[in-house]
Amino acid sequence: MRLLRTALVTLTVLALAATVGLTAGLVGHHRDTTRAAASSTDPRGAAAANPAAIADASSLVSTLQARLEVTPKDQRSWSQLALAYAEQGRITADPTYYPKAQAAIARAAHLAPGDSVMLAARATLQAARHDFTGSLHSAEQSLRVNPFNAQAEAIRCDALTELGRYAEAPGAAARADDLDPGSSTFARLSYQRELRGDLADATALMRRSLQAAGTSAPSYAFAAFHLGDLAHQAGRPATAMRWYRAALGADPTYLPALDGVARLEVARGQTAAAVRDYRAVVTRLPLTEYLVELGELYQTIGRPALAEQQYAVATASARLLAANGVAVDLETAQFQADHGSPAAALSAARGEWARRHSISSADALGWALYAARRDASALRYARLATRLGTRDARAIYHLGVIEAALHRPGARSDLLSARRLDAGVSPYRETRITAALRGLR
Repeated sequence: MRLLRTALVTLTVLALAATVGLTAGLVGHHRDTTRAAASSTDPRGAAAANPAAIADASSLVSTLQARLEVTPKDQRSWSQLALAYAEQGRITADPTYYPKAQAAIARAAHLAPGDSVMLAARATLQAARHDFTGSLHSAEQSLRVNPFNAQAEAIRCDALTELGRYAEAPGAAARADDLDPGSSTFARLSYQRELRGDLADATALMRRSLQAAGTSAPSYAFAAFHLGDLAHQAGRPATAMRWYRAALGADPTYLPALDGVARLEVARGQTAAAVRDYRAVVTRLPLTEYLVELGELYQTIGRPALAEQQYAVATASARLLAANGVAVDLETAQFQADHGSPAAALSAARGEWARRHSISSADALGWALYAARRDASALRYARLATRLGTRDARAIYHLGVIEAALHRPGARSDLLSARRLDAGVSPYRETRITAALRGLR
């Protein structure tokens, strides 16, 4: 679920760029959608494709910097520069671009503190740093200046969702779609249905997102990838694999799709291929989620030293993110609960819950409480994490394990449901589900 939120922020960056004239470089070169997905079969494919996108973003930054040398009071160019830096951070997974984006926003705000585009750009950067309360505030400021700013409304939808204000988020998504319907708005509407377990409507809306992507390779890849995830949740792994490969065919740099391929390769027993593709992903995009998946795979195939290497990189990556203003308590809580200190997990999870009451933060707090052997308290949050009916295998697995520890009657059903939703994808999780089921017998 966290991946979709990040991707939606990216689509907002692209749309904002178009709004202010940032159409060259930030969106990137159009790629032939029939091009073979080299990165799905050759780990060099993903690594080799990224430099062009990085060069595009770097070129755009250079162009804007040159423009600002001549016209330093052009507040819109400062907002554009901030978005370009944010895009560089996304492409490279390097959070050191975020302080640069923040400095550019500050210049734009100094020149035009009430500019709607500047405020929407600030909201986008705040969302990228997981400051969703700040992002919501900035988006609403932007809308007060310009009630018809579709991108500000889209960012507002994302912030409401991440803050756990689920009753309000669909209205914001619908209004953004009314103001400027397109690939990103259909994706947001799809996500609202997915959160509530309505895979049929979510899939129909994501297909509309795919159709609206047109010749934009990144938008097409985004929609195809999420159609793959929806198919996976619906128990159609072969269809999911086709969508992941379609995403890579459109944009070989779209590494979430390669991660999807790797996860299904694990389910098929193609361990060597999965390790190869996971390594390609984490080399270019060292996100905690991907590093932990690879580490857990290494654990299950008897390579603990390599697993510990991935966990060490995940820890270092989280520290770098935090040092550059990104809130990482959610990821820290999840990682520490499974592979580190229960006390550290609980501290991080409580910090995250204090900031937002989303299903993700509820899941993290419930699992951290379970790791700290506080099963009765854990159950409350595990139930909150699954209250919308989201078909999230990890959250349902956590609920089932906690219920099993308390000998609750729903434990077996939830454990089996978690297994069906993500069959074979995580051998590490599968081992723990099996152990919990044996304990029930």
